[in-house]
Amino acid sequence: MDQTRPQDQTSLTSRLLSETFPEIQTPDFLEKLSDDSHQLLRKILSITPFIISAVDSQGIVTLSEGGGLTRLGFEPGEWVGKSIFAEFADDPDLIDLFQRTLHGEKQRHVRTVGEQTLDVEYTPLYNDQQEIAGFLSVAVDISEKVASQEELRRSEERFSTIFQVNPIAMCITEIDTGIFIEVNENFLTALQCTREEILGKSAFDIGFWPSKETRRQMIEQVKSEGTARELYFDFIIPNGTRLCTMLSAVQIYFRGETFLLSCVKDVTRERAALDELEKLNENLEARVAARTAELQQAHASLNEEYTKRNRLYRALQQTEARWRSLVTNAPDTILTLDIDGTILYLNHPLADRAMEEIIGSSIYQFLPAGDIQKARTILKQVFQTGKPQEMETEGVSSSGQKYIYSCRIGAMVSGGITIAAMVIATDITHQKLAEQELVRRRAELAHLSRLSTMGELAAELSHELNQPLAAINNYTNGCIRRIRSGITSLDDLIEPLEEMSRQAQRASETIKRLRRHVQKSEVEQKILDINLVIENSIALLQHEIQRNFISLQLELSPKPLRTIGDAIQLEQVLVNLLLNAIEAMSELPPEQRKLLIESDLHINDNLVICVTDSGIGLKKGEENSIFETFYTTKQKGLGVGLSISQTIVEAHGGKLYPRRNKQGTSFFIELPLVNGDKSGGG
Repeated sequence: MDQTRPQDQTSLTSRLLSETFPEIQTPDFLEKLSDDSHQLLRKILSITPFIISAVDSQGIVTLSEGGGLTRLGFEPGEWVGKSIFAEFADDPDLIDLFQRTLHGEKQRHVRTVGEQTLDVEYTPLYNDQQEIAGFLSVAVDISEKVASQEELRRSEERFSTIFQVNPIAMCITEIDTGIFIEVNENFLTALQCTREEILGKSAFDIGFWPSKETRRQMIEQVKSEGTARELYFDFIIPNGTRLCTMLSAVQIYFRGETFLLSCVKDVTRERAALDELEKLNENLEARVAARTAELQQAHASLNEEYTKRNRLYRALQQTEARWRSLVTNAPDTILTLDIDGTILYLNHPLADRAMEEIIGSSIYQFLPAGDIQKARTILKQVFQTGKPQEMETEGVSSSGQKYIYSCRIGAMVSGGITIAAMVIATDITHQKLAEQELVRRRAELAHLSRLSTMGELAAELSHELNQPLAAINNYTNGCIRRIRSGITSLDDLIEPLEEMSRQAQRASETIKRLRRHVQKSEVEQKILDINLVIENSIALLQHEIQRNFISLQLELSPKPLRTIGDAIQLEQVLVNLLLNAIEAMSELPPEQRKLLIESDLHINDNLVICVTDSGIGLKKGEENSIFETFYTTKQKGLGVGLSISQTIVEAHGGKLYPRRNKQGTSFFIELPLVNGDKSGGG
């Protein structure tokens, strides 16, 4: 790019003329321009874009040459003989400039004539006595250069606007030093810091890069290939948190210099989710061989979705044309809307309609009826506050297939005013299906665990059912004997019949509890009283507690503690913890077997359940190992009970953790309270 300023170019032209024709500095030369010996100079001047004029000390034009005159509608020599003071009498500033030049001051002036912008240099002329005999003016048409500079300024302004509103975390740094020149809001959000903490500092000052060698290798790749794409690094942000990130970088020309533009995406959760799925796939392969194909298909779908999302973060181009190409070719649908929802720009067609039909129409005609009001409210908030918003909506193709889109809406600001809203709609249909599949499989695994637990308790449960059935049998035989003896009355039979009814009811309740606990059903999310969940769990194990001579103590909150979740799954967690506690105390004398169950509010406004036993306790260092899949301290255990319990609690938004006591162990379950229920009241 030509970095010569218009003034420098004019000065260069003037100097070139004076050095090529030194006699041009004298008025005698100007008078001789009509001679045949100087016709060559006149021809040269006629094809140049310059305008060269000479004025005597009285302000009379003595020379008017140059191809630039034609652009202004004049012929060479047309101004000769005219007075500049008369022609420009209505421009006092220009008259003052002429007078100062005639007093020996060299002047420079940029003026607009019609649609042209001229850069003019005025140079005094001296005679042999070194008296001012007039001046020489050299004018250069700089209209195209001024227009190109203005276009460059607007291009950089558009670049800055897109840079700031882009939902991708982005930064601009010096290539060699790594010093931050500019960052967008999403970059500050990702690093959890302020602009003042970043700008002017090196990436190494804030610990953003793992090592200088790693960054050097990335810079070499950018310099050799023009870009670096989808590089994975573990970065430590200023607050000390380690993030797993995907980085792409490209060189750009910005503010007159070459910098490095980097795009950073936090993939910590995605990596953790993939690691968890791989671990479950490895550890459960033998037990879930029949479902391997389904898991692989789900995993492939996640990888495909992950690959599609990665394509959004390829190297950005260093010109506005490259930016537009990136937006146009992005797999997501990108729109800009005005405050009324009119579509101003669109990178992809919608609903199989041509682009020219869509642009200028309302976005609301493409939304489901139930989402229109929500979309209007969000769009209004973006224009009023400038804060990004998110929403999910559905779309239907011409073939009737439904799609789910995650829409991110951000403000496009110019001059402190929100001029439009940018919407990035991402197809998350496959992601939603994968999430639903993961929930379903967790529920099936929990169901298998409950069946396993009930299988272990089959003997005790049959004994518990046998007692009321035996009682019913005895009372029935007694009634039959009385009736056959003929010495009884109907009133004498009422009491044994009522007892038979009570025993039948007892057996029925036991069977209902068992069926409710082991039945396979969809996961329910409803408001639960956690004290009632605790009581139902104890009822399932009542016979087991009595058989093992356990001293059970309950210290439950006097007020209801409500949470949202699935009662069967939470009962499963408590049953597993209670069975573990009973087994941990099996080798103690009966009088030392004590089991305490508590429920109360937690200090962080959650509810907490604590199960404490007096058993052998955990070994040092086992606090985390016990939650690993297939890790067990039991001779007949499978090692999945606590792992499944932890998964269930975390799926309910809580956490499960142990505490080693001087004697025995306490397990704590923290769950979120229902909104507005922090007092624990009903």
